[in-house]
Order: sequence, then structure tokens, then C-alpha cells
Amino acid sequence: MKRIWTGFFATAMAGTAYAQAPVLQPKLAEIQPAKFTVPLCPLKPQGSVQKGVDALRKAYEPKADKAASLAQAKDLILAGIAKEAQGTNAAAWYYLSRVYLMQGDVGGVDSALTKAQALQPQCELDIGTVRQNNWANLARAGFELQQKGDIPGAINLFRDASRLFSDLPQVVSNLGVLFANSGHEDSAAVYFAKGLAIAETKAATDTSLIGDRNSNALNLALMYQRLDRHKDAIAALQKYLGWDPKNMDARKALTQSFRAAGMTKQADSLDNAMIGDLSKQNFDSLDTQDILAIGVAAFNAQRYPDAAMAFSKAVARNPYSRDAIYNLANAYLATKDNEKLVDAANKLVALEPMNEDVYRLLGQGHKGMKHDADVLKAAERLVGLPVTIEMTSFQLGRANAKLQGTATGRAPTDAQGKAIKPAPVTIVIEFVTSAGTVVDTKEVALGLVAVGASQAIAAEGKGADIAGWRYHQKRVKPAGVGLAPPPAGNHFTDLAGVAQLVERQLPKLNVAGSSPVARSRDLINEGHRGRWPSLFSEVTPHREEP
Repeated sequence: MKRIWTGFFATAMAGTAYAQAPVLQPKLAEIQPAKFTVPLCPLKPQGSVQKGVDALRKAYEPKADKAASLAQAKDLILAGIAKEAQGTNAAAWYYLSRVYLMQGDVGGVDSALTKAQALQPQCELDIGTVRQNNWANLARAGFELQQKGDIPGAINLFRDASRLFSDLPQVVSNLGVLFANSGHEDSAAVYFAKGLAIAETKAATDTSLIGDRNSNALNLALMYQRLDRHKDAIAALQKYLGWDPKNMDARKALTQSFRAAGMTKQADSLDNAMIGDLSKQNFDSLDTQDILAIGVAAFNAQRYPDAAMAFSKAVARNPYSRDAIYNLANAYLATKDNEKLVDAANKLVALEPMNEDVYRLLGQGHKGMKHDADVLKAAERLVGLPVTIEMTSFQLGRANAKLQGTATGRAPTDAQGKAIKPAPVTIVIEFVTSAGTVVDTKEVALGLVAVGASQAIAAEGKGADIAGWRYHQKRVKPAGVGLAPPPAGNHFTDLAGVAQLVERQLPKLNVAGSSPVARSRDLINEGHRGRWPSLFSEVTPHREEP
């Protein structure tokens, strides 16, 4: 269905404001039609304005000096406005906008068309056609750049397109996607909010925009969560759930923001409602995130056997999901199933061998089984860490994944409490499929991290089917020096002190243990790819000049 723009920007700006130093968009000039057209609405250019229209028409001739003709047309029309009191003649502003189109002056086009429509409302259809067609053509050009990987160029075109026409949400929504995927959450939130406002208004009469309305609401809430604006996220999610009350993604996101905003009663209530709904379904019919949600809600309700069952199914689906394994280990800790706790903790050690917490989980399991020697080994590995690393965010895209975390410096010691001189640390991060196949590898050099100081970790893996991550410390062999052998044995003499060292209490779990926004792949709709070709079709209520 072709849509005609039916509104105009409220702020009118003087045409001469762009005459001095306009910022030109060459693509706008390039996409103009080859033939001069006249509008269907009643416009009557007079005096210098008519002469300007004649000069504009001449710019379309094959052998014309286009730049000179356009400069002459603009000067004549502006002279008519300034010296012949034609500022109240809609024809002057309309044809001035046509000159600006040929010159690629986006701001001039917007300003002149706004003024023309205010003076001659009967031109709404013609002006809407100019706006929408140029919006569509700029957007199409921007989409082509986006597909080629030129994101800055695409953003530039989409911004100009959105200035010309604001009655459909797709371009501003896509701007939100591009900014979100490049880590500019503030800008992304602005454009998702604009897309939501447009789609929400239009969806009342155009059901084809309901999907745009909903995706913008979810994406806006996700940006608010990334920005720690959880009260704003709550408002957006509650609005969305008014339209789609059973949507599990939105409900889980809402519980996350409730908890982050300190609204634990509301979060617990919603968690319990979700687990009630999901538990009625066959686990095999649910996706992994929904199974994790059941497990988290059961764990936080102290239904630990139910939580362990859910988390074990999630781990079976993806053995490299750190969140699932971490949550499963805590469920086994709660049920005092020490043998399974040790198994889960060892899996965590294989994924993140420089995290203090996983050694406490491991030591706690061995302690429960009275494996004193293994408790000592876990404690020795814990106290020998030069840093402790916590991965705080894992975001999946269609062909990439982003991992973020922090490394905090420690004072490493040996089993007898003697200080170990720390060495620079480099970790090797592997992005893997659910089958353990390495898709991409990145090295992150941490250097020497001072005791108590923190250093950010960020790595991006590229490739399809990434489902998880693991890392190991890179061993650097100094020139002419052999690597020191591992300790021959454990030398802790105070077993009670070791038991206290590995003591581990139950945490409060989140739906995504390491990332409240881990589902960005599903919430960010990258560009409305399948819909744009038909959406950006031209409307043609103009007629060619005979």
C-alpha cells in the first residue's frame, strides 16, 4: 500500500538561512527526476518567482549549465520573497524547495516545503509526494550502503531521509538499529523512541505497522536497560505488554528492570507468573532462554530441584552456555548434590579459569564430599590467581558476538602464603558453537593489573552459529628460561582455614546470569530487510510539464 505524507514540521525557517552555507547531500541531487514537473495544486508564481521557475526549468535541459541555472533560479526566487513581498506566496517557497532538491540542500528543502504547505494547505498531497519520494530514494541508497558495510555513509543518508519525511517509522527505526549495534545506546534510544511514536500513532489505523510499533518498544526498552535507565525501561515494557501480554521476552526483560530498579516484589510476582505459565508447557517445545527463565524463577522461589532440572536441560542444549552452567552449579549447591556440583564447577573452570567464584564452587563441592586434597587444590588455584575475571555481558548477533567483562588485580600467593611476583596477563578468548567448534579467536592483553584495580575486557567474535565462549591464559615462555613446573603438592596446614576460604553462599540469580541484555540478537531487528523494497515505492501525483 502506498502511503502519502499528511503532515508537516512545525518550525518554519527563513529560506535565506540555507543560502549562506548549506550542508549539501550529493545523493539527493543525484536522485532527482530527469524531467521538470509541475504540481497539481493551485500555485501561481509571479514576477521574479516566475523568472526563477523558468530558470529552474532550464536546468533540466540536456545541454544546460545546471549549476548556473539553479543558482540563477534561487537568486530570482529569493529576490521575489525579499523585494517583491512574495513571502506569502506558496509558489515561491514550493519552487524554492525544488531548487534546493536539485542542489542537494536537505535543510533548505524541509524549510521551504514547510512554509509552502502552511501557506497553501491544498498542496499537502503534492508536498507529501515530494517528501515521501525523496525519503524513499535516500533510504534505498542508504540501505545499499548498509549492505556494503558503509555504516557511517548509511547513517548520513538515513538522517537526511528522516528529515524530509517523518510519517513512517522504518528509517528512524533502522537508525536506531545501526546506532545500537555500534554501541551508541543514547542515539539508538532517541531513534527508537521516534520510531515508536510514529508507529504507535499510525498503527491505530494501519495494522501493518503493529510489528514496527512492537519492535520499537522492545528495542527502546533494551536501550534503556543498557543505559541503566530501568524506570524508563519499565514504562516501555509495560506499554508493550498492554499490546502483547503473553510475550515472554518482554516479561523477562520487565523482571530484570524491576530488580535493577529495586522493585523486588513486582519482579518476584512476575517471575512466579511466568514460571506458572511456562511450567505447563513441554520443555522440549521451549527455547533455551525460556527454560533458563523457568530455572531462575524456581531458584529464586527456593524450588531448587525444579531449578536444577531446568538448568540441566539448558546445559544439554548448549554445553557452552556459561549462564546455564553457572546457574546449574548454584542449584546443585543449594540441593547439596556435591558430586554434580563438582562436575558443573569443573565445566566452569574449563570456560573461565581465572574467576575466583568458580574455584569456591569447586571447593565447596569437594568439601561436601570430604575430598580434603581436592579442596586444597581448589584453594591453591584460587589464591594463586593474579587477577579475577568476571564476564559481565555476552551479546549475540546473527554473525558476531560481543563479550565484555572486568579483570580485577589480586595479590597472588602460593599455598604457604608466600607472595608470588605477578606477571603480565594475556588471555585467549575462543568463540564457539554449541558443539564446541571454535568460530573465532581473540587475544586480550591485560598487562599488570594493580591489586584492587579493574581493567575492562572487550572482544568481538565474528562468524555464524556462535553460542558461547571460553578462554585460557596465554603462557609466555621468556627467552632462555623454561616454564616453571606446576606445584608438586599442596602445603596448606590449616584445613579449617582452607574450608573457610572456599566457603560459598547462594546468590540471587538473574534470567541471564552474566548479561541482562544477552538477547540483543532477538530484540534488535536489523533493518526490516524483507520489507523495504516494496515499502519504498514511488507515488506520482505530479504531472510532467508539456
